[in-house]
Amino acid sequence: MRYFPIFIDLKNRTVVVVGGGEEALRKVRLLSRTEARIVVIAERLHQELASNPRVEWLTRQFEPALLDGASLAVAADPKSREAVSEGARSRGIPVNVVDYPLLSSFLMPSIVDRAPLVVAIGTEGTSPMLGQGLRARIDAMLPQSLGKLAEVAGALRSRVAKSIPMGSRRRAFWKRYFFGDVRDAFVANETANYSALVDTLLSSETMPDQGRVSFVTSGNGDAELLTLKAQRKLLEADVIVHDRSEEAGVLEVARRDAVRISLDQLAFTGVAAILIREAKAGRRVVRLRSGEALVEELAAVAAEGIPVETVPGVSTEPTGQIVTFPVRENTRDAILKAAS
Repeated sequence: MRYFPIFIDLKNRTVVVVGGGEEALRKVRLLSRTEARIVVIAERLHQELASNPRVEWLTRQFEPALLDGASLAVAADPKSREAVSEGARSRGIPVNVVDYPLLSSFLMPSIVDRAPLVVAIGTEGTSPMLGQGLRARIDAMLPQSLGKLAEVAGALRSRVAKSIPMGSRRRAFWKRYFFGDVRDAFVANETANYSALVDTLLSSETMPDQGRVSFVTSGNGDAELLTLKAQRKLLEADVIVHDRSEEAGVLEVARRDAVRISLDQLAFTGVAAILIREAKAGRRVVRLRSGEALVEELAAVAAEGIPVETVPGVSTEPTGQIVTFPVRENTRDAILKAAS
């Protein structure tokens, strides 16, 4: 990843767009969704830009000094793109040059806007149409009311923090809130049902959490061959206990804030002790191995009364072989004749 995705607060900040044509129009349409002050420098202005009340139009040629005080710069005029890029960079201002990534210090992604929920898709300037196509698909998936749900969730955060301790139970609450029946009730505008579900969910998640251990097989280390259940367990885990040989790609599927314990060549009793300790602390533990779960580890954990489950990996062994049968010449001739 060359370009690090980041969201910039543009409230009451100045963005300078150089150019007044179609390319500038597309960028201004996007910037108009923010609370930025938008200054457009161009000798001529597209009609839609001229009628946009958010646009401050400077009818003049570009000069680097016009960038002073700006937080972002956009070059949408081919005649001045090098000058805008150089002027912005010399002032430490992030600059985007339309269709010229090499002159840009940041790239504008394709955006799905459900403010405050925003989904940004970037291709590092290599495939804009791919980004646009993905944006269209994601846009069709997300209800328009999802942004409002996020706003309501923000107001609910303090109540959840007081009722539910950090960790798996709080994550479980928000998972059901955003992806379960709570969200469905909100999207359907069922106000009474939504409130009742939130109260019920808060009450259920305040109960003491019981730790558990999932023995997950990663297979040959290819993250794309993980089962759906294995992926879910890695995303739910508070602690992941894995061998040093485990592929980094598999661990990338896990939650970023999960505690990861990398093992040397410990005896199974040492590994089991770690699993038991973490589970008894109320954590959801994943024992990740490339091979099948060790019976000794599984038995030691189960003997402590801790819930355990095994999640097998996808078999990569060949399931069959193509066999070619000979074809008689007369049969082949008959087939070709029928086809013609």
